[in-house]
Amino acid sequence: MDADMPEVDLELVWAKLCPGLDIIFRRENMSAKYYMGLYSTVYNYCTNLTAAHVPATAESQLQNNFIGSDLYSHVENYVSAYTTALCKRCDDLDGEALLDFYTKEWDSYRFSAKVLDGVFSYLNRHWIRREIDEGRKERYMVYMLSMVLWKRDMFDTLEHKIIPAMLELIRLERTGHTINKRFISAVVENLVELGMDDTVSAKEEEAKRLDIYKNSFEKKFIEATRDFYTNEVSVFHMENGSCTDYLIKVETRIQQEDNRVTLCLHSSTGPPLSGCCNDVMITKQLEFIQAHFGRLLMDKMDDHLARMYRMCLRVENGLPALRKALKEHVQKEGLEALERVAAEAFNDPKLYMSTLLEVHERYQGLVDRSFSKEPGFMKSLDSAAIEFVNKNAVTLRAPPQLQPLKSSELLSRYCDQLFRKSAKMPDENEMDDIQKKVVSWVGIWACLGWGALLRMLEVTIFKYLEDKDVFLKFYTKMFCKRLIGELSASDEAESTFIQKLTDTCGYEFTTRLTKMFQDIQVSRDLTSAFKEKSADDKKCAEFQAMVLSSGSWPNFPTSGLKLPQQLVVTIENFAAHYQTKYTGRRLNWLYSQCRGEVTTTAFKGKKYVFGVTTPQMCTLLLFNEQTTFTAENIMEATGMDGKSTKAVVGSLVKNQVLKSDKALEGDEVPLNATITLNDGYTNKKVRVDLSKMTMKAEPVKETDNVQKGLDEDRKNMIAASIVRIMKARKSLTHTNLVTEVISQLSGRFKPKIEMIKRTVGSLIEKDYLKRSEQQRDLYEYVA
Repeated sequence: MDADMPEVDLELVWAKLCPGLDIIFRRENMSAKYYMGLYSTVYNYCTNLTAAHVPATAESQLQNNFIGSDLYSHVENYVSAYTTALCKRCDDLDGEALLDFYTKEWDSYRFSAKVLDGVFSYLNRHWIRREIDEGRKERYMVYMLSMVLWKRDMFDTLEHKIIPAMLELIRLERTGHTINKRFISAVVENLVELGMDDTVSAKEEEAKRLDIYKNSFEKKFIEATRDFYTNEVSVFHMENGSCTDYLIKVETRIQQEDNRVTLCLHSSTGPPLSGCCNDVMITKQLEFIQAHFGRLLMDKMDDHLARMYRMCLRVENGLPALRKALKEHVQKEGLEALERVAAEAFNDPKLYMSTLLEVHERYQGLVDRSFSKEPGFMKSLDSAAIEFVNKNAVTLRAPPQLQPLKSSELLSRYCDQLFRKSAKMPDENEMDDIQKKVVSWVGIWACLGWGALLRMLEVTIFKYLEDKDVFLKFYTKMFCKRLIGELSASDEAESTFIQKLTDTCGYEFTTRLTKMFQDIQVSRDLTSAFKEKSADDKKCAEFQAMVLSSGSWPNFPTSGLKLPQQLVVTIENFAAHYQTKYTGRRLNWLYSQCRGEVTTTAFKGKKYVFGVTTPQMCTLLLFNEQTTFTAENIMEATGMDGKSTKAVVGSLVKNQVLKSDKALEGDEVPLNATITLNDGYTNKKVRVDLSKMTMKAEPVKETDNVQKGLDEDRKNMIAASIVRIMKARKSLTHTNLVTEVISQLSGRFKPKIEMIKRTVGSLIEKDYLKRSEQQRDLYEYVA
C-alpha cells in the first residue's frame, strides 16, 4: 500500500467507525469535529481505491464494482445486533411497562438512526442509490434500513404484546380510567413510520405506507371497538335506560372517539371508526331511537331532538322516518290548536292568524335550531302547514262550497285590520326593530305592525295557501275600500306589501293592485292641481277626486243620484279640468263610493260635522228646505231607487239625526214613513261619522260574491295558460298538457283536472286547438 494513500482496508475503517457508532446509539454528546471525522472516514473509504481493489479493465468497470457492499453489511449487522439486544430487555415487560419502554427506546433509536444516516450519507447517495435503481432487493437507505431492522427485530417480535397492551389502555379509558395517551400516539407514529419504503415510487409508497398500521393495529382496534360498544348497548337495554339517556351516551361516546382519533390515532382511522360506532350504536338501534321521536316532540325536548337528528344524520335512511313523524305531529298539533278556538276564530281573523302563527313559529324554530334547516324537515313542515292552513276546524264551519275560501278570507281580513288607520301601527323605528330582531310570531302579532305582516307573507301563512287567487280576490276588495275610504295607515306599508306579493307570485299577480295604488297617487296630483286652479272660485266646494281606471278596479253599482247644486258646479269644473289634461277620456261618477262632510248648527245651535256618504249628504241637504218629508218624497228628490232610499234614510234614523213615525224594518225605513229632523239630537262629539252603517258589508255576502266570480276567473286563467303552452309547444299529449298547466298555475291556485278538460274542449270548439288525426290524445295548436 502506498504510504501517501489513506487506509482503505475495511476492518481498519470499521475499527475507526465502531466507537463513533457506539456513541451515537448511546445518545452521548458528540462534537461536530468528531462527527465530520466519521463522515470523512466513510467518504475516504468509498473514494480512495487502489489498483489492487479493482480490475484494471475499462473505467466503467470501476463504477460497477464500487466498494460499498461490505460496508453496508457491517452497518446492517451492527444495527441488528443493537435491536436484538434491545428486544431481549423486553422479555419480562408487559402492559404499560412494555409500552413505556418501547416508546422511549423508539424515540431514542429514531434519533440515532437519523445521525447514523448522516454519517453514511455518501454511501446512501452513491452505492445504495445505484443498488435501489437497479432493482436490488433488500437494499435500503441507511435510515430506512434502521426502520426495517427495528420492525424485524423489535416490533414483529413484540407485536403480540404491544397491540393488546394498546387496546387494553383504550378499553380502560373508555371505562373511565385515566391513561397516558402518549403511549398510544407514540406507537401509532412508530407503526406509520415503519411502513415507509424508499425503494418504491412515491405513489406506491403513499398507498403502502399505512399497511403495517392498519394490519397490525387498526383492524384489531375496530374489532375491539365493535365488541365494547355492542356489550355496552346490551347492558344499557338490560338496565332499561331511557331514550334521552341513550342519546346523551351515544353523543358522548362519538365525541370521545373523535377526540381519540385527533389525539392518538392516524386520521385515516376516523372513517372506519365512525362507521363502526354508527353501525353498533345507531343503525342497529334505529328503531329504538326513532320510536321516541314523537314523545320528544310532544314534550318539547328540543336539545334531545337535536341530538337525535345529528345521530340519525350519520347513518343511511336515518332521517326519512323522522321527517314523516314531524309532518304528522305538526299537522295534528295545528289542527288541534285551531279546533280549540274554532268557534271564536271563525269571525276573528286576529285569533285565527295568531293561532296559525304560534304553531308555525314553534316548529319553524325547531327546524331551524334543532334540525339545522335540513331541507327534508323544511319540506315536512311545509307539507304539514299546507294541510292545517287550508282545511281545519275553522274552515269546516263554513258552508261546504265556501270552505276552500275561508283561510284566504281570514288572512285578507287580518291584512285589512293591520293596514287600517284604526290599527295600532308601530312607528318607523319599531318597524325596523321588528324586521331586524328574531322574535316570536306572537310578539310580532302583538305589535300589529306591517313589518310583521311582510315577514308573515314572506315565510309563513301566505305561501301555504293553495288558492292564492282567492286571497287576492278578498284582498283586492278590501284594498279598494281602504284606498277609496282613505283608511290606509301607511302608503309605504301598502306599497311594500304589494312588492312582497309581486316577489312571491310574480308581476301578473299584482298588476291590478299596482294600478289601483298608482291611480290614487295620480288622483292626488290631479286634485292638488285643481285646487290651485280654482282657489278663488267660491262656488267650488272643498273637494277631492279619485280617478279610477276602468278595468283595474272592482265593478261598482251606478246610480241616478241627483246631486245638490252646491256639488254640481264643483264636479263640472273638475271634469273640465280633467279634459284639459286627458283629452278624449270620459268620467263616470260613482256616487255610491263618494263621501263627504256636512257642517250643521240645526240642533239647538250646536255645531256638528257629519261624515256621510253622498246619498246621505243629498238626503240631509233636503232638510235645508223643509223639516218633514215622506220617504217616497226623499226617493223622488234624490233619484235613489226604493231599496237604496230605505237603507240610507234608515241609517240616518238609526243615528237619531232623523226621526220616523214608523218603526224600522231591520235597518230600513218603510217608504210610507214620514221623516222629520230630530231637533233633540245630541252627541258629545263634534265630528260624527254617520257613514259606517251604510258602508258596512256583510262578510257572508262578500264571500258569496267572491265564490261567484272565482270559477269564471279560473276558467279564463286556465284557457290563457293552455294557449300559451300550446303556442310554444305546438303539440302536446293530454297528460303532458295537464301537467304543464297545473305547474304553471300552482302558484295561484290548484286547478282541477275536470276544469282543465272542459277548458280544452271549449278551446277545441273555438278552433284554438285540434286533436291530431293520427293520435287522439295529442293536441295541436291552431295558428
